[in-house]
Amino acid sequence: MKSIFAGNLDPDKAIEAAVELYGVDATTAVPYCALQARTDRREADYEFWFGIFARLKGIPLSKSRH
Repeated sequence: MKSIFAGNLDPDKAIEAAVELYGVDATTAVPYCALQARTDRREADYEFWFGIFARLKGIPLSKSRH
């Protein structure tokens, strides 16, 4: 399936939008975006939202698959 977000959205802007929209619950809401992308088999979007979640939580990511 075609990527909806990956490559089209700046990660910094995605973090800003998530925090603005969900406040302190952004670290809960963003994983749901990743989960929905994974369920829809949109792997690039899953990787994007997982990366956003990791940044929100301060988790360093390597380039390996998770």
